[in-house]
Amino acid sequence: MINPEDLKQEVSMFKNGHSYAFRVSKKDREFLKADETTKFEKIVSPDGRQITFRKVEQSHPDVLKAASKLYDQHEDLMKRLENL
Repeated sequence: MINPEDLKQEVSMFKNGHSYAFRVSKKDREFLKADETTKFEKIVSPDGRQITFRKVEQSHPDVLKAASKLYDQHEDLMKRLENL
């Protein structure tokens, strides 16, 4: 298990095309369980001294399946609502 304190280090920005970037080490990536498809939210502090990247958890709700289950569980109520 990786101790988050062991990941603490100073990093520098580098030019990447027309943008700038920070490098994420292999240890960082493994600790975050991230790959090239992982999305992050970027938060810049009001004073411009901090940038925080927060991993956005992916959710894959199957809305149609959930709605069908709800409808099936309350079929009698749904029929009454249809007739209003």
